[in-house]
Amino acid sequence: MPNGLNNPIVPGQVSWGGYFEWGICPDDSTFAYTNYKGKANEICNKYENYFYSAIFNNFAARMDWAAEGKGNRNPIIVINENEEISPIQIEKKQGKSVTLDASKTFDPENDQLKFKWWILPEAGTYQKLISIADENSDKITYDIPSDSAGKTIHIICEVTDNGEPTLTSYRRIIITPKK
Repeated sequence: MPNGLNNPIVPGQVSWGGYFEWGICPDDSTFAYTNYKGKANEICNKYENYFYSAIFNNFAARMDWAAEGKGNRNPIIVINENEEISPIQIEKKQGKSVTLDASKTFDPENDQLKFKWWILPEAGTYQKLISIADENSDKITYDIPSDSAGKTIHIICEVTDNGEPTLTSYRRIIITPKK
């Protein structure tokens, strides 16, 4: 689903479609990206529960469009002047800060918007606990950990409108700190 949350070519990024890891299939003889057991299954179930309401509401809005030709539409997330839905790649020196500005985000029906910024640890390779100050603001400044060079940090900007039904859009920001 092109909602700004993932790159479909990278199944380990977590999205509405789940979370997958390369491994042995249920037939115990072939390998593919799978999530039917173990850690991949746990992560997939965790995010399936997290995203359930947004997925259901998106389906309901699509049914409104199919039945009536009109209905609520998803917010358009604009981060640092970028309105695309593909992940934003940022390389920056560890120990520095990066500003992510989503203040130009808008809703096609002018609904009110609610922002939530969060870290998706399962998709990144930096494994220490990270917090985001002002996580419900339309603009954040994120301090890149001083021991994170060569790792990746995935930040999600989640924006939900107050339309009927409420709809959520996402943007993934992948930070690759360098020395």
